[in-house]
Amino acid sequence: MSKIVELRKTIVALLKKKHPKIYYEIAPAEEPYPIVVYDLPNAFGSDESTEIFVLHVDAWDAPDDGDTLPLEMLIDELNAALNKQVIRTNGMAFSFHRDTRLPLTDPDKRLRGRRLIYQVRTFGGD
Repeated sequence: MSKIVELRKTIVALLKKKHPKIYYEIAPAEEPYPIVVYDLPNAFGSDESTEIFVLHVDAWDAPDDGDTLPLEMLIDELNAALNKQVIRTNGMAFSFHRDTRLPLTDPDKRLRGRRLIYQVRTFGGD
């Protein structure tokens, strides 16, 4: 099976343990908050069996009172699900290591966002 397909399945499975609404690249416009969106914007590798993907995990909320504490707790849970995990599946292995945690801004001032950035080292597969 394709490495990217297996990697996406693995990411969704890990994140869904912490939050039910996980989307790749773009969430539906009508989806109620909080939501989690992940993306794999780039990758680089040293040979055919080893590749490193950059993974962004964004969590968004629209708190009525402006309180970001639930968002901070969600992002901590998501990080716990991914950081330092090593997953082996279908002759491949994925190793997740967090690089950065950032706030996100949106033109809609009701929305609050946080981003986690990981390096995902992949071994095996095509």
